[in-house]
This record gives sequence, structure tokens and C-alpha cells, in this order.
Amino acid sequence: MKRILPLLIVCSLIAACSATPAPASPSPAPAIVGGDRDAHGCLPSAGYQWCEPKQKCLRMWEEACFSSAFEAIAWELAQRHGDTQEKISLTMEKQTDTHARASVRFGPKGTPGGLVLAANKDGIWRIVYEGNGSVDCPALKADAFPQEMLVGICD
Repeated sequence: MKRILPLLIVCSLIAACSATPAPASPSPAPAIVGGDRDAHGCLPSAGYQWCEPKQKCLRMWEEACFSSAFEAIAWELAQRHGDTQEKISLTMEKQTDTHARASVRFGPKGTPGGLVLAANKDGIWRIVYEGNGSVDCPALKADAFPQEMLVGICD
């Protein structure tokens, strides 16, 4: 019996040392890259933005939402005023890669119209001024509008 007791103690110690510890609490799952879908299902982290006219997600450097500044401005005017693009008479006066100046008329020839100034930011044309009232010249200059587009407006 005296010989068995030390043997049992040694076996117990070996068994205790070799037992696997209880698993630690699980760590949170890593964030899934590209798991940041926006309201339209686009993946902004992958460079996708929603293109309303085409009704799909696009990478603007791969496929333009519009084929021209004219098309983009006419579409935005139609959305703002609840018209179709066919009812809007838009005439581009000056355009660079980043800025555009146009005149617009909503109706038949002879109908009074107004001025439209638009800027291309990150591949998207947006109207920054529309109308025929007072213009915020400091804001337009801060937006880097070329001076030749501001002639007669911000002299």
C-alpha cells in the first residue's frame, strides 16, 4: 500500500498537468472587409457609389454615371423641378474638366430662364448655383470657379 500511494499521487499530478484548460471567452469576430453597404447596397469601402440615373452602384473611375456634364446637369435640374429632361432647355456656355456654366429655360423658346453653375467633385457633377438672383461670389471663388465663368456675375 505504501508503494501504491506515491504512484497514485504521481499519476494524479501528471493528469492534472496534462488537462486542457477551459477555453477563454471567444474573441469578437474580425470586421468583414467590404461589409459596409450603404442604403442602396453599394460598398463605399470598395469605391462604389450609387448612380441614380443608371440605378446601380458604380466606381466612378471605371464607369461614369453620366456621359457628359451636360447630361448630369440636365438630369439634376429635372429632379429638382419635377420635369423631364426633354422639357428643359439647357445651353452650356463654358466648361472645364471641373466647372461648368450654363443657361437654363423651363418652357418654350422665349420663356425666361436663369443661370446654372456646376462643379465636378470626385467624378460627380453637382449644381452649386441655379437661378437669376444674388450669387454668393466668395463661395464660388472658394470653390475655385474660373474667373471667366464668373464674368457678369462676380466682377
